[in-house]
Amino acid sequence: MSRLSVDPEGLRQGGVNIQATVDLAVNICNELFAAAEENRGAGGTGEIGEKFDSGYRPGEEQGLKFLRLMQRTIGETGTRTVKTAGVFSESSDDADAAVRP
Repeated sequence: MSRLSVDPEGLRQGGVNIQATVDLAVNICNELFAAAEENRGAGGTGEIGEKFDSGYRPGEEQGLKFLRLMQRTIGETGTRTVKTAGVFSESSDDADAAVRP
């Protein structure tokens, strides 16, 4: 019989390092949000600014929407993966304890 081996702490800190990947993705998203906010109105307030905004705003809105979705998805998936590993580890320990002589 094969033995299930799950290391929740290892997922957080080593190997695939899910938590570091999540943190990196969140930081990148936050930097892009800040850059978009900082450069809002970069085209000015006159006719050129209006023309710039008409072409820029739809792409900006879609880009920021994508970043929010990616940030949420990566964060939730990483957290759930670590939690699932913990459940598997506990279940394996409980099963081993139940069948030991």
